[in-house]
Amino acid sequence: MPVVIFSRPDWNDTATQYGKYWTGELEKKCPFPLVDLYKELARRAPNESAIQKDPDAFYYGFGHGNADTFTGQDLETIIFANNIQLWNAAWVHLLSCEVFARLGLKFPNGSGYNKTFYFYINVYPNDVAKQYFDSDQQFALAVWAGKTKAEAQKALKDKFTEYYNAPGQGKDYLPWDRDCHVITGDPNAKWTGVQGIKRITAFYKYEGGGEIAIGDMTSGEDDQWTITWKPLAEGGYSIVYYGEDTEGGIKRVETGVFNVKYPPSGITITPISPKGGESIVARELTLQIEATYQKPMRRR
Repeated sequence: MPVVIFSRPDWNDTATQYGKYWTGELEKKCPFPLVDLYKELARRAPNESAIQKDPDAFYYGFGHGNADTFTGQDLETIIFANNIQLWNAAWVHLLSCEVFARLGLKFPNGSGYNKTFYFYINVYPNDVAKQYFDSDQQFALAVWAGKTKAEAQKALKDKFTEYYNAPGQGKDYLPWDRDCHVITGDPNAKWTGVQGIKRITAFYKYEGGGEIAIGDMTSGEDDQWTITWKPLAEGGYSIVYYGEDTEGGIKRVETGVFNVKYPPSGITITPISPKGGESIVARELTLQIEATYQKPMRRR
């Protein structure tokens, strides 16, 4: 069963108070069993114990940091060079300053910020701060929904931009935070804790021949998958789809045969002069036409 681990310190520090609250709001949206390392549990020993118990967890950490250290309760070091290997199998997202300038780059599947993370505050916990925390949380929400690492980063960056372009106050640092977010590892990877479709690959068969790969399809909204394919010849085709789930199961589906015929050219040419049928006395002619183009629909 996939597990999400949160490290959520709570002590007399302004930034920590806001992070504690908004990380708690994210926990309410988590669809997986979670471990909430709150307050005194947001220290090194409980964090090390939790990740050793669930090494392939999604780990969301909030706390102060620098290029070589991620901290928790009372600035106690949680992750540093001597223990970072404990998180090698995990997906790690850290809402922390500068960790991904150096230390965070060692995570095989990491997400975080390589510079100082700034946010505005007003009356606690307020919507001025929300736009910063909500933007950051889009990465976790997208990963939990089965998106790739790159898609999750795009969701995060798009939300920062959306808030920046909307009316309101306290937006100055939204582009800064957006642009200093980085990911590590394969951008097309998905968190293995999410159960579902891992990939769908399309093949074509031409008039009774063997299967020839088209490529991996791209997932989109409403469970739809797409890929662009250009048939090399006219004739009869069928398409074979292979779906692989995260548990290693394979499903094969083949369409019926359909015929592909290339569309005619979309060019229309109408002679203006000469059109034909006239009697012309001349030693040279100027040829004149009208030519238009309309993209034709492909017929199947």
